[in-house]
Parts: sequence; structure tokens; C-alpha cells
Amino acid sequence: MRAICTFRWAIAAAWPVALGVAALVGGALGGRSSVAEEGREKQPPVQGSAPAAPPAAGSPAAAGESGAWKPEIKDVRVPARDGKFLAGDVYLPPRPGKYPSVLIQTPYNKNRLGAVTGEAAADKRLKSNYHGLYDREHYAYVVVDWRGFYGSREAKSATSRGRGNDGFDTVEWIAKQAWSDGKVGTWGPSALGKAQFDTAAEKPPHLVCCVPLVATMGQTYEYFYDGGVFREAHVKALDALGFGVGVLRLFPLPDVAVWKNLERDTYHPDLLDVPMLLITGWWDNFPDAILRNFNDFRKKSGPVARENTYLLVGPWDHMSVDMGEQGEAKYEGAADVARKATLAFFDHYLRGAKNDGWEKTPVVRYYQCGENAPWVEAAQFPGRPVKEQTWNLTADGRITREAPGPATADKPLTRAYTYDPTDPPPTLGGANLPPLPHGQCDLKKLENRRDVLVYTTGKLSAPLRTCGNMRVSLSCGVNRADVDLAVWVADGLPDGRVMHVADAIQRAKLRAGKVEPLTPGAVVTVTVRLPVTAYTFGQDHELKVLVASGNSPRYGRNPHTGADQWEAAGARSADVTLYHDAARPASLVLPMLAGPLAAPAAAPPPAGPAEKTAGR
Repeated sequence: MRAICTFRWAIAAAWPVALGVAALVGGALGGRSSVAEEGREKQPPVQGSAPAAPPAAGSPAAAGESGAWKPEIKDVRVPARDGKFLAGDVYLPPRPGKYPSVLIQTPYNKNRLGAVTGEAAADKRLKSNYHGLYDREHYAYVVVDWRGFYGSREAKSATSRGRGNDGFDTVEWIAKQAWSDGKVGTWGPSALGKAQFDTAAEKPPHLVCCVPLVATMGQTYEYFYDGGVFREAHVKALDALGFGVGVLRLFPLPDVAVWKNLERDTYHPDLLDVPMLLITGWWDNFPDAILRNFNDFRKKSGPVARENTYLLVGPWDHMSVDMGEQGEAKYEGAADVARKATLAFFDHYLRGAKNDGWEKTPVVRYYQCGENAPWVEAAQFPGRPVKEQTWNLTADGRITREAPGPATADKPLTRAYTYDPTDPPPTLGGANLPPLPHGQCDLKKLENRRDVLVYTTGKLSAPLRTCGNMRVSLSCGVNRADVDLAVWVADGLPDGRVMHVADAIQRAKLRAGKVEPLTPGAVVTVTVRLPVTAYTFGQDHELKVLVASGNSPRYGRNPHTGADQWEAAGARSADVTLYHDAARPASLVLPMLAGPLAAPAAAPPPAGPAEKTAGR
């Protein structure tokens, strides 16, 4: 088995939407619903009484004849507060005893997680390295299908939508089993990570800690729209998995009540109060949102979460956490880091391991791409001084610190292209889900297009160390009522490859966060904010910026008519002019690390007793 994070179930990032025009909120998207609120006050006993077949895990029959210990217990029925049952599998250590448990709640079929335990054949299509997560010597693992999914499909309910309720009931059921020592942790990527936040928000008494990977708490406008542009491929991938979120294209504007209500009902850092290990990557779908989670948990959550929330960021994409190969790039020291950190975290909080090294683990560890010793340790992100530095994009395609001069009749200092939305630049890498290429990929093909402008620093005489959000501001004029500006920042390698670092897009009519249609020919400033990253552009490399008006199928296309959504029938080409003079500059703002790098961690922290004794 080569990693849990690359199962198809790991690519989901949203919940089914129960939609009335005014009801895109709460439990349907994985938040605390009104049912969840009521359930906290009037919940029935979670132990329940399971039917005779199959038996509840922990009973003599489930453990084996005459109460004999049975390390694997399939298709147990976990009672929920409404009298229905969730389907689960239990994996126990080989020796009888009482053990801490790790709960995994999935909408992707509990039976597909067997390979993680080593019980099933490895799937060669998968690329990650989480097979070692399962320490069968020291932990019980409980894998449960979400209500309404796979083995739990009969528990589907039209009224009980809160995932947190079922998480609460499952945690407390685990704690009462004969094989449980009463301590429960949770683990899982993406949608499975969101379920952990919902569970922790309900405060089950026996929940000890959580490890959400590539997952964010809450739902926001930015989760489905980037700079006002619909995340077309992302939503289609979710819908292909049965999440039904495509309906969100009906709400393309950020200032409508549905988005405020959705975030209000799904984002509750104040309700969390257990240790958290948040894991993400620079090419993950939402590193900014996870960084926001981290900061809010450290400031707004209960005292335990404030003091015991950790952040680990690697050079990973959503599908390849803990792998050294990412897209078309390789990163030394990036493999097996998250797995070891997870086991050490569980050993410390669930097993109470002493002298395991976790006490010395930094609150933040992140990978500074492009460095020889890339792992950086800090008490907060980024943990080192950052100073913004403005570079200018010039009409002859350079990126320079020189200030732009005035435009003249002889030198208008402009660059222009015509963009046809029926033939957009293709998506090449980045924060994507399959089947699109994801992670760091070569953008060389884009440079050869007539509708893509390329800017470069030329070969750098010294490294440029960036950490944070880059921004590109463009002064543009267009002959239409609207246009999108797509931006890629790339690393031009000495071997000729142009490797993706970050990309983003901004709809011009939403440049100020509200609808302001363009006047054809008028010049406006559009700023494109790129995702957070930590990237060093090496000596003799080139920092490149690519500008176009599309990136498809990653993003929905703009018809240039002022319409909020793509309409093929009325779509028109757009003539786009970018200005580069002192009055109408084009600029790149880099968050530069001030001074030399602090001493980084050359290797991950020690694994802890479980890693040393499990015999792997």
C-alpha cells in the first residue's frame, strides 16, 4: 500500500448540499445544524442496543467464540442517537487488552481502507506513503461509513444532517467497548478531515486529539470561487463523487447572504478544544484556508487547542501528501514526514508516551522549496521576518526593480493580446484534483501561445527567498464589459523547464469585491493574489510571470459580456491591453524573507515508541 492520501476518497472537499434557494447552510455542507444543536441537549444514550446480527463490536460474539480475542471485526453496527446504525470495521492489536483508538469517518466506503492496514493487496495506482500509519501493536482502528453512504446507507435521514452528531456518538460508543481504554483520536484527509472538525465541535468527552490532513473547517465563497471565477474542475470532481455541489454555480457573487450564512453555520473555531495536528502542502487545494484555521485555533479555540495545535506544510499537492515526487518535480526529504509526525502525535496524546521527542516538536514546520536544508521550524508561520518587495513588469517582458518611466507617443509601454474563450490556455498543474495534472508541472507550453504574455527576471545572480502570498497588479484596458486575468508564477530552470510555483485568477468586474462592470477602453487596476507558498528561486534560475485571460478547465470561462456565468451562445473574444508606465504600472509584490535562513530542521522529529517497536 503506497498511501492513504491518494485514494479517490481523499479528493473530496465538500458535503452534499441540501438546497433551497435560502438554505445553503449547516449540516448539508458538514457544519453544525439545528439538529446538532438540539441533539446536544436531548441526546439518547449512545450505547443503544444493536440487533442480533451482526453483533456490536466488543461483545463476546464479536470478539470470537466464547469471548476469544478477534483482531478484525467487520460490519459492526454503531448506534446513533436517532435509533439508526452506522456501519463500521474494527481492527485491533493481536494481543487482548485495552487500547487507545483512532476513528476514521469516511463517505468513500470503509471497505476500501483495508489496504491501509496491510490486510488487502496494495493498489499500484496510488502514490502516497501512509501504509505505516496503522500501528496495529498499540492502537485500535475504527473505520465508519458516513450516514447515508455505502454500509450506512440505510441510516440516511432527511432531518439529521450534522456529521458532528454521528462523530460524537461513534466516539462515545468506542469508549465503552471492552477493547477501548477510553481514549479516542481521529484521522483522515480532505472530507474525512472535515468530519473531524465537525466531531470535535460537538465536544465528545472521550475525544482526545485530531489529525486532519488537507482539510479545512467551514465553507466559504473562496472554496468554490477564486477571485470571483468558478472553480469549474474542482466542483465537477466533487460532483463525480456524488457530492452534488455544482448547484453553487447559481451563487457567483461574493456579497450575497447565502455565503455569509454558510460560513457562519460551518466555521466554529471557538468550539474546538483538543490537540490538533494540521497537515497540508503548498500545492494543496486550500493552503490559505488551512493556515487561517491554524491561526484561529491558536487564538480563538479552547485553552487545550490553543496550546496544542500544530501545523505541518510540505511541498505536497492534495493527492500526494508525504511523497517526494510531486507532479513533475522531486523534493528531497519530503517523503514519510507526515506519517512519522502523525504517529508521534498519537503516541504523545493517546498513549501518553514519555520522552518521545514530541515536547520538543515545533508548533510549525514547513518546507522552504528550493533550499538544500528545506525544513523550517518556527513558533508561528512564517516565524521569520518578511518584507514585501515590489518588482515591475515592463513592456519588453522583463521583471525588474527599476521604476517604470512615462509613456510617450513613440513608446506607449503596452503589451496586448486577443483572447478567445472558446480556445483557452490549458490547465497545467497546480492545486487540482484528478483527472487534471496536479502539483508542480512544466508550463513551457503556455509560453508558446499568442494569448499568453511572459515576463522574466532573467537569470538571477542570487537566490530570491519568498514566503507568503505573492501579488500581481495589472493596469489593463479591454474592449468588453468584463474579462478575467489569470496569472502564473513560475521557476525558469537552467534546463529550460518552466515549473509551476503558484497560480490564481481574478474577474475584472469583481476587482473590488463587488460588481463594477468595465467601460470598454477604460483602464482599471486588477490585483491577483496568489496562494501562500514558501519558495526559493535559485541562483541562475529565472522568476517568471505568465499572464492570460483563462486557465481551463481549472476555471470557468468568461463570456466577456458582463454575465456572471459562461454562456457559449453570446461569448465574444476580448482584446486586452496591459500598461507598464509610471501612471499605469504592472507590478509583482514578493514577500521576501529578510536576512539569512534560520537553522532549519534537516529531518523530521523522532517518531516515538510505536515507530521504534512496531517492527516495520
